[in-house]
Amino acid sequence: MSYRHTQRGTTILVTCLLVGVLSVGILWGAGQWPQAIVLAVLLGALAVLFSSLTVEVSDQELRWYFGPGLWTYRVPLDAIKQVTVVRNHWWNGWGIRIGPGLRLYNVSGLDAVELSLGAEDVRRRIGTDDPEGLAAALTARRGA
Repeated sequence: MSYRHTQRGTTILVTCLLVGVLSVGILWGAGQWPQAIVLAVLLGALAVLFSSLTVEVSDQELRWYFGPGLWTYRVPLDAIKQVTVVRNHWWNGWGIRIGPGLRLYNVSGLDAVELSLGAEDVRRRIGTDDPEGLAAALTARRGA
């Protein structure tokens, strides 16, 4: 593996904690303890799934996965047409976002690397706290 970097999902973890404590407290205080338990479990699972984003660049492909890696995304390096360091707007959010021609994978912060894939100009944005390092690794491996 020529490049491997894991970004902690600080934004998602803090958000899940705050929303969880407030919501569970309100539900529990209202006597809705079964719903409070279900909400706490769901938010806990969400926090674990999106606790980090790991990005790996090998000789043949780019891989990334959230948290413990229950699912992995892969892109062959020869499918990447362009690599650009970008900054997301705060309203793009965190997690997995799908828009027209764009998919965003992000756990914290606003920095990302945008990949242009194929003839249809499909774009993928991978959030990272090391955008220059990821872009350099992709550029170096694609040129090799």
